[in-house]
Amino acid sequence: MRRRTVLITLAACGAAVATAVGLALTSQSSAPGASRYQHARVDAGGDIYRYAVYVPSGYRAPSAVPLVVVLHGCNTTADQQTAASGYDAIAEQHRFVVLYPDVDPVDEAHGRCWKGIWDPGADGRGRGDAGAIADMTWAVMARWHIDRTRVYAIGISAGAFETSILGADYPDLYAAIGIHSGAAYMGGEPGCLAANQSPADTDALAPAALAAMGPRARVMPVIVFHGDEDNTIPYRCGQQTLAQWLRTDDLILQHERRASLPSTPTISQAVVPGGRAYTVASYTERLGCPAAQLWTIHGMGHYWSGGSADPASARYTDPRGPSATASSWAFFSRWRLSGRLGPCARPGQ
Repeated sequence: MRRRTVLITLAACGAAVATAVGLALTSQSSAPGASRYQHARVDAGGDIYRYAVYVPSGYRAPSAVPLVVVLHGCNTTADQQTAASGYDAIAEQHRFVVLYPDVDPVDEAHGRCWKGIWDPGADGRGRGDAGAIADMTWAVMARWHIDRTRVYAIGISAGAFETSILGADYPDLYAAIGIHSGAAYMGGEPGCLAANQSPADTDALAPAALAAMGPRARVMPVIVFHGDEDNTIPYRCGQQTLAQWLRTDDLILQHERRASLPSTPTISQAVVPGGRAYTVASYTERLGCPAAQLWTIHGMGHYWSGGSADPASARYTDPRGPSATASSWAFFSRWRLSGRLGPCARPGQ
C-alpha cells in the first residue's frame, strides 16, 4: 500500500502524534463545534479528503471501543450526514466512535458523489475513494483505542454504493456493512438501475464480490434498508443487494463446507407509532444471529429512514420510518471479524 499522509485537526487531543499502517498523523489546534465532534483530513496520493469523528463522552482509553463508518450520499457533506442520521446519539448511548468521511475535489465536481456510483472501476483496495476511506478508518483506529475486530461501515445512496465496494475489497477491515437505498457490489450500471434488470446480473455480481475479497474472503453480514417508493434508486436495487450478498456468502460457505444460510427468511412486520409500516426479512445463521436483513419501508422515498426531524435535515430524512441508525447498530453489535459476538438476542429483528 502506498504511503498516505494524514493530517488530523482535533479540538481535544493537544499535540498527540501517532503512526500506524504507514500513516503519519499530525495534530493541529481548532475548535470545530462541540469538543466531541472533531474534523480531520487525509492526503491520499495528492487527493485531499476531509472527515469528521465523533468520540462519545464515555470513551476511556485503554478500553477498546467499536467504530462505525457512516458515508453520505450525493450533494451532502459529512456534517449534514451527521445531523441527519443521529448516529452520534446512538454512539453516546452505546459507547462507540463514529467516522464520517467526505469526498475529494474530484468527487465534488460530480455532485459530491462517491466514485462507487459514478466511476466504480476507479475504486478498489488501496485506490480511489475506497482506499481513502480505509486510510481514514486506519487513522481513526491509530488515534483512538478501537477494537480492530468491531469496525463497521454503512452508507446511503452513493455512500451505499461505496459501502458495497468496501465490503468486498476490505472484508478484513469491516466486520459488517449496511446498505441504505443503494445497490449490490458494482451493481448500479449493469443491473438494478436499468428497467430491464435480469436475474443473471446478480449471478455475475456475487462471484465478482467474492473475487474482490480474494484470500481475505469471509462471510460478510449485511443489513439493507430501502423505501419501496424510492424513485431515485429503485427498490429493486435493495432487493438485488440482498440477493447478491446472500449468494456471495453462500459461495464462501460452500467453499468452507459449512451450512448455507436459509433460503427462506423469517418475516416480521411492524408500524412506527404515527409513522410508516415496514417489513423485515431476516436470514439467520445456525446459532440464531441474523447474517443478512432487508428492511422494506413502505411508502418511503429516497431518505434516511427514521433520521432527524429537524427541518434542516428534511431533504435527507424521513422521521416517520423505523430508525435505520438504531437498527443498523443493533445488527452490527452482534458481529466481529471472527464471527458472531456472543449469543444473539431478538434474532427476528
